Amino acid sequence: MKFVIPAIAIVVAQLAAPAVLACGDHQTTASAASPATVTVASSTDKAAPAQKSGEAAPAPAAAPAEATFKLVTVDQVDASLAALKKDKKPFTVFDANGKETRAKQGIIPTAVLLPSSSEYDLALLPKDKASPVVFYCANEKCTASHTAAKRALQAGHSDVAVLGAGIKGWVEAGKAVDKPVG
Repeated sequence: MKFVIPAIAIVVAQLAAPAVLACGDHQTTASAASPATVTVASSTDKAAPAQKSGEAAPAPAAAPAEATFKLVTVDQVDASLAALKKDKKPFTVFDANGKETRAKQGIIPTAVLLPSSSEYDLALLPKDKASPVVFYCANEKCTASHTAAKRALQAGHSDVAVLGAGIKGWVEAGKAVDKPVG
């Protein structure tokens, strides 16, 4: 069996039993008795029909360039905050944690508190979409900061980063924290 995934890879396999192939919202069933070339489209592409072996597959479309965020360390964020104080350069830190985590761990000084990682008001972001922004949440297992960063990227911001260690890593590194008001 041959699977064609546009702009990603071609995988060839022989199945001994029926298999369900899934990626995100896309799913198909294949078996050794019915070899086929299956084209899988991303959620942003129009679904492509499955084609039987021997038929010519359409040329794969070029994958759209997807904006991504950078992962930064505690020391990088700390250095950027120090430079902000010294040179007054724009740099904004966003806290994507909930009230309970903020009460227990504190917040990074100057951080803007997001009410939600996925539905925050885009007006909270800097007007200059090239201005650096960093999002953090609880720790390396938490993904709220990733969700918030993706929202900023979708809004057109170009210099977006995530502090992967989160507030836990910040505190463990001995960095100063503020306690949230209210």
